[in-house]
Amino acid sequence: MNESAHDSVDNHQTSPSSGENLPSHELAIRAEAFVTEQGGRASEDLLISHVFGTTGSTALWRPLLRDMLAGHSGLKLRSDGAWLLTDGNPQEGLRSLNEFVVLDVETTGLQPNRQRIIEIAILRFQSGTAVGSWESLCNPGCPIPAYVIKLTGIDDDLVNDAPPFAAIADQALQLLTGAVIVGHNVEFDLGFLNAELKRSGRPSIVNDRVDTLAMSTRLIPDLRKPTLQAVAQHLGFAGRIKGRHRAGADASMTGFVAQTLFDIAWEAGYRSLEEVKGIARPATRRPRERMPRASSVVDRSILAAIPKSPGVYLMRDAQEQVVYVGKAKNLRDRVGSYFSQPLGYTRKMDGLIESLSRVQVEVVGSELEALMLESQLIRRYQPRYNTALRSHEHYPFIRIDISNPWPRVSLAKARRKDGARYFGPFRSAASARKTVDLINRVVPLRTCTRSFRDARSYGSPCLQLDLGRCLGPCVGRADRDHYMALVRSVVDYVDGRDQALHEVLWAGLEEAAVALDFERAGRLRRELQASLALTATQRRLRESTEANWVMLVTPAAMPRMREVMLILRGRLWAQFRIEDGGSPADLEARLVRSWERFSSIGVDEPDHDSVDDMHILSSWLSRHEGHPAILAIEERTSHPDWHCLARQVVGLRRDQLDFDAWLKSRDLDETTSVGADIQVSETVR
Repeated sequence: MNESAHDSVDNHQTSPSSGENLPSHELAIRAEAFVTEQGGRASEDLLISHVFGTTGSTALWRPLLRDMLAGHSGLKLRSDGAWLLTDGNPQEGLRSLNEFVVLDVETTGLQPNRQRIIEIAILRFQSGTAVGSWESLCNPGCPIPAYVIKLTGIDDDLVNDAPPFAAIADQALQLLTGAVIVGHNVEFDLGFLNAELKRSGRPSIVNDRVDTLAMSTRLIPDLRKPTLQAVAQHLGFAGRIKGRHRAGADASMTGFVAQTLFDIAWEAGYRSLEEVKGIARPATRRPRERMPRASSVVDRSILAAIPKSPGVYLMRDAQEQVVYVGKAKNLRDRVGSYFSQPLGYTRKMDGLIESLSRVQVEVVGSELEALMLESQLIRRYQPRYNTALRSHEHYPFIRIDISNPWPRVSLAKARRKDGARYFGPFRSAASARKTVDLINRVVPLRTCTRSFRDARSYGSPCLQLDLGRCLGPCVGRADRDHYMALVRSVVDYVDGRDQALHEVLWAGLEEAAVALDFERAGRLRRELQASLALTATQRRLRESTEANWVMLVTPAAMPRMREVMLILRGRLWAQFRIEDGGSPADLEARLVRSWERFSSIGVDEPDHDSVDDMHILSSWLSRHEGHPAILAIEERTSHPDWHCLARQVVGLRRDQLDFDAWLKSRDLDETTSVGADIQVSETVR
């Protein structure tokens, strides 16, 4: 403890029991004795008051206490700020959880009041071992949806001879009576169980319950998506149990996961059922049930420093990890909306508010800046509650190796300088894969990986030749002109330039329909829809590169300032901040330097890091087409008239930078025009 720290202790001493002149190890012993007297747990503020004898602000003393106890083996700090004794046994500390039952149900849907249970499993665990199990199929009295059959493997034939739930309700009640019920998203299972009990005239289950989904969110903070499979895999159980999405298998996996989470909870300092329930609060609750608001677990004072401005907010947990990134036109209102929602209001946000420690905000001047910044921050931090834009590095390309004597169509993970044509990257890997499969099935191009650059590539044809799906360049059957004509049609189709290949694909769908092969026709229709969506995305990327050469002027976050964005080939190349009414000459000089840099190095083709921003810019510019603050750069091959453009930027009035007001005015004008046209039409009639 340094001299200034000793002075602070002396200045704050308020009782004879203060820590004046005591060595650190004696203060640590005093701290351990006090925690022992408090039953093995004491809050940090209370411990500071006892050890140092201070009633002043604990903020000064907290780092001193933690440094002093860092090497003391008898105490440890819990994440909620409580100090605990380190000795103990999980099974002794959590006696009430030494025995519990696991509940899992499979259902025909997600709404308890409308859908029914088709399978139920109840497993009893003692001392980490399953000592009893009971499971039963249930006849729901209605058809099972196709997606449920695909997910669970339970179809109408399987439950045809199964008992209705009412016939097994008493047995389920008997197995659950008086037990602590454990489940992964346990409120979902209990919601369906109680709905079925109500239909059969029996009382609802009101037992204590522990949700392993909520527990895993709190105890395994680095787990991005705490599904049962993900948690089990993280804990090492995924390979032990087969049969996912069946009640018995899921219940077994949940039981082993729960027992491990209880041990982790003990190590983290949670000693009783009540404390475990505090971190295992169910993530979702049944509709119409009164749910606690987020403000009950997070201090609403977090909102005090958040301005009513556009920008981006970053939600951080107790370990300062970014768990969610969002954007808003009004940061205060958007972040405040989380506090008014019930916990578990949306399934994808389960556990977000519970893990929230603080909110960091970045204020910007416009909605577009917020959109761009949000995209960049999601790519940087990979928050576990952001699903969109997070997996950008996995966006695939469609590759057509036109430099090869006999090109083929395939997927690629990255763009390479190998003479091939690359399209994308595409945010939907499934659509890209379906498009490649569809092309390879309909267009008779080769799909093999032969190089065709040496004699070994020729001979030994594969099955595709016999199936008529390849023209056979490996055996000399293919006509090169015809083959390359097919390649060009595929290139134009994927690039969104020509629909000739689409007509061929559509003809195949019509043939399947005429032949009454509705299964094949349905598959082709789905593949065509995915393919058309993908080619439309490629067309927008190409058009963005060709058309979006503009200067965009938006308000800045600072008063009397504006942002100037130089967008070249559909990308944000440079951004300047200038004063309202500033010098056009200064802006012109900066624009000239940026253009010279662009002319010397250029811009690469779209890649994983740029494609999301390109889509954002393209969509935003398309929506605001014709706005006076979007200035087109007409001359792209030589030197644009930067002097004229700089004067236009500086000459824009402040009200001309309000994009929201412009949109409302345009929409009102269009509505008025349509109304006038209708009146004229009615008059003519």
